[in-house]
Amino acid sequence: MRKTLTMVVLAAALLTAGSAAAGTGSFANRSLGLGFGGFKFMGENELIDWGLPITLEGGYYLENGFDIYLRVPLMLLYQKAFVTSTGGGGLVFATGGQFGARYLFLEEDIRPYVNLHLAGIYIFRDAIYGNFFFGPGAGGGLDYFVGESVAIGARMYFDMFININQPLRFAIGGQVYVSTYF
Repeated sequence: MRKTLTMVVLAAALLTAGSAAAGTGSFANRSLGLGFGGFKFMGENELIDWGLPITLEGGYYLENGFDIYLRVPLMLLYQKAFVTSTGGGGLVFATGGQFGARYLFLEEDIRPYVNLHLAGIYIFRDAIYGNFFFGPGAGGGLDYFVGESVAIGARMYFDMFININQPLRFAIGGQVYVSTYF
């Protein structure tokens, strides 16, 4: 009887210690974050070559592994040289956003996910070449909780942009970010 009681106490102590060490991921529903990354437009005749976005992002956990998010970037884009009334190529400013949903495969310290979103970019340049692009996108990534309410992560995404009377544009990119959950 004494040996059985000792084993039960030892098992309870191990389970308690194991559950306290595992799963420090947050159970909060809201998040705010800041990200930095880069993307490249695909295609030979594309006027915009690449971009460097800094994003402010927020999310809201729904349930069953789904959450919704909004990312608002401020970007520097590299525009290839062309002739306009305002000059040639170089760096131009842009903004836009991504609004979508993601599915978390795990909800512990490490959270791999896939996502679908609507993306948009507004470029501050000569209107002859089109300033606003929008379209669907998809991606995936990984969050890693470094504390109870702080996560770092990395993501990759693929966007397809549509503009009236112009060919489809495709962009591929990636970001690293830090988020806090509350």
